[in-house]
Amino acid sequence: MNFHFKQWLTCLKHYILMCLFVSGPEHLPRSLHCIIISLLAYFLLGFSLVDQHRSYTMVVAQILLELGLLALVAHIGLKWKKKLPRFHQTFSALLGINLIITAVSIPVYQVLMQNFSAGGEITQSVLNATMVVVIWNLAVMSLIFKRAFEINTVLSSMICFNYFLLYQFIIIWII
Repeated sequence: MNFHFKQWLTCLKHYILMCLFVSGPEHLPRSLHCIIISLLAYFLLGFSLVDQHRSYTMVVAQILLELGLLALVAHIGLKWKKKLPRFHQTFSALLGINLIITAVSIPVYQVLMQNFSAGGEITQSVLNATMVVVIWNLAVMSLIFKRAFEINTVLSSMICFNYFLLYQFIIIWII
C-alpha cells in the first residue's frame, strides 16, 4: 500500500505539471491503483461541494457523467489511433487534471461567491474566473489528447470543445 501511495504522489506531481503545461500523460505509470486513489480524492473533493443546492446524489452523478464521457472519448480516440495500451495513462491524466483544477477553483469560487451572496448579482469577477477555469481546463485536456492520440492541436482542441458541449448539454438536460 505504501508503494501505491508513493506512486500516486508521483502522479499527483505530474498532474500539477500537466496543469502548468509542462508534463504529459506519457510520464504517468500504467497503474490502476493511481486511478483508484485519484477517483477517491476526486469524489472527496466533490463532496465538499454538497450544500442546500447540490445533494450527494447530484455531485456523484455529475462526477460519474464527467468521468464516463472522458473515459469514452479517451477510449475511442486511443482505439482510433491504435494506441489503446495508453488508456490507463490517458484516463489517469484526465482525472488528475480535473482533480487539480477543481481543487484550485473551489477556494477561488468560495471567495468570489461571498460577494455574490451579499449582492445578489453575479459579478464580473465571477464570470471572469469561470471563463479562466473553463479555458484552462480545456487547454490542459487538449494537451493531453494531443500527446495521447498523437494528433495536432486543432484536432485535439475540437475534441475538447465537443466534449465540453456534450457534457454541458447533458447537465442542462438532466437538471
